[in-house]
Amino acid sequence: MGKSILDGRSKSLIAKQQTIQSLHSLIASTLEQHGITENHIEADIIIMDALAITRVELISSQDSIVSTDQLHSIKSIITRRMHREPLAYILGYQPFYGLDFAVNSNVLIPRPETELLVEEILNTTTSDNNLSVADIGTGSGVIAVTLAIMRDNYKFYAVDQSAAAVDLARQNAKAHNVLGKIDFKTGHLFANTKDKFDIIVSNLPYIPSSRLDQLDPELSWEPLQALDGGPDGSEVISKLIYQSALHVKPDSSIFLEIDHSHSDKLINIANKIFPASSIQIKQDLQGFDRILIIKPFGRNLT
Repeated sequence: MGKSILDGRSKSLIAKQQTIQSLHSLIASTLEQHGITENHIEADIIIMDALAITRVELISSQDSIVSTDQLHSIKSIITRRMHREPLAYILGYQPFYGLDFAVNSNVLIPRPETELLVEEILNTTTSDNNLSVADIGTGSGVIAVTLAIMRDNYKFYAVDQSAAAVDLARQNAKAHNVLGKIDFKTGHLFANTKDKFDIIVSNLPYIPSSRLDQLDPELSWEPLQALDGGPDGSEVISKLIYQSALHVKPDSSIFLEIDHSHSDKLINIANKIFPASSIQIKQDLQGFDRILIIKPFGRNLT
């Protein structure tokens, strides 16, 4: 095994001058030793954060010397990461759709798959319309905030059962100058509204309860209620589809992130609740069913 930034020689390593290039190799090796597969990517992120540099600067400054203070900062990050605490929680932010969002252990860390929800909505709408959007289970607010930035004249309702999550979502909306466009509420699903919406979008938990103890160690740091989808994983999403019948308009669309194993069940539920519905499934980059799009009355948004 290669030398670790935190082994018995860590003091001498910190005392010794390190270039960005040598430090990158050392960080990646240390992360790899602790079972972290994307070690080179994370080494990039850690160095860019600690040195406050861009990726271009990272690439062009390989021979630059890293200061002792910066090395100490990096050591602190690596110590926490070795315990498999997610890097996003350590740094306090996560990129999503080209933007940075504050995250903490009260919210699920945004995933690239969820960007597909945003992409599908943007692909099927225009900024000319004045549409209403409900983001159910908003978490850190990435969906509502990103859409509010991209669709300036839309109205947004965002809800989460976690008050701490809603507080963070408000913080993210304020940071991106869209707080006044989003009505944030604390509650479960549609409990706090009787409104009907043009778009309902949601990334609710879809992991079966029995699989929670089989997941990567990083997931143990994330809020259980944002992961646990019930006995087969589809319980919460199924409830959302049932309840959405009271909150759709003739031209509404529902966009849901799902687990690929739930596709058939959720399609059957959608067909039962909305017999005239038009349904689409979109795959993620790995080719798995990931986005369920329901047009309850088979009509496109106008």
